Amino acid sequence: MFSKRYTILTVMKDYTKNKRPEMLEPFFPNEMFRYIIVGCFLVVLDFAAVLFFPLPFHPVNKPEHIPWFFYPGYLLKKAVQNEGLFIFILVAGSLFFVFIPFIFRWKRRQDSNRS
Repeated sequence: MFSKRYTILTVMKDYTKNKRPEMLEPFFPNEMFRYIIVGCFLVVLDFAAVLFFPLPFHPVNKPEHIPWFFYPGYLLKKAVQNEGLFIFILVAGSLFFVFIPFIFRWKRRQDSNRS
């Protein structure tokens, strides 16, 4: 299953077909502006909710057990005593997962250049 090569390439749909030049508009300023405005609005809404409806924090009241999704981070924190090294490991692991698609894409491009 995992040894199968990815030979299917996505083909972008041509939105300029049968359109006059005055009907076309650039993607970045016109389309992305909407997403940026909505994203900023949601961030402000979230900050306002935290500011006006804060949840009480009691550091003395600890849960009896750690939730399962915090457990790997908790074990890593216990294993690595240096806080700077702990943060570096978390950031490096996150960056590794971010760059995985680009690594596989680079291999695919390299293989296609050989043929």
